[in-house]
Amino acid sequence: MSASVVERFLRTGDRTWDGAGSGRFSPGQFKEDEAYSRAVETALRALFCHLGELLPAEARLKPKVASEEIQRRLEPMVTGLVQSDWQEVALRELTVRTFVLNFQGAAAVLDTELSSGYVGGDTTGWRILWVCFDE
Repeated sequence: MSASVVERFLRTGDRTWDGAGSGRFSPGQFKEDEAYSRAVETALRALFCHLGELLPAEARLKPKVASEEIQRRLEPMVTGLVQSDWQEVALRELTVRTFVLNFQGAAAVLDTELSSGYVGGDTTGWRILWVCFDE
């Protein structure tokens, strides 16, 4: 796998299909988007696995950072920045949306993003792979 092949694949996420952004789509365009999204999801998962194989084993095997640890670190910030009646909600929501980008954390982010059903050039899944590619 060469860097130029990976970069070319990642740049395909910057392209849009006919009708994107117009708000008017034909049934054919919905089918085209569905096929594109399925293919991209499969390719992103495969690419992530292949990029992961380039990491040293000890980096791949580091465990995902536990939600409790993330919450413990977020709590002082939430307490200092969020009004008291919203702190519990803010802490809960920030905790489930915060990932530490070691390999396991990046895999969790990618899985979360790809499970949303929308795959586009501006989604986190693409950005996570760009981070892996740049590193």
